[in-house]
Amino acid sequence: MARRDHPLYRYPEDKMIGGVCSGIGRYFDVDTTLIRVLFVVLALAGGSGLIAYVILWIVLAPAPADAASTAAPDTIAADTADPST
Repeated sequence: MARRDHPLYRYPEDKMIGGVCSGIGRYFDVDTTLIRVLFVVLALAGGSGLIAYVILWIVLAPAPADAASTAAPDTIAADTADPST
């Protein structure tokens, strides 16, 4: 497993509810939508996803302003792609 050079934060500016899924997605370099779907599936399959989300929302610190302004690598690549090609 690759070493993570940045801490796990929640990203309130990229949120649906609390920014937990966007923080996990950025930390593991996974699409945020997949993390959100995983939490919904776990929430519907007994409620463990909801409990885990609330715990992470409380435990994870919000990203500092300088970390929040840096976009995830996949977002940067998508933003810089030339739409004319």
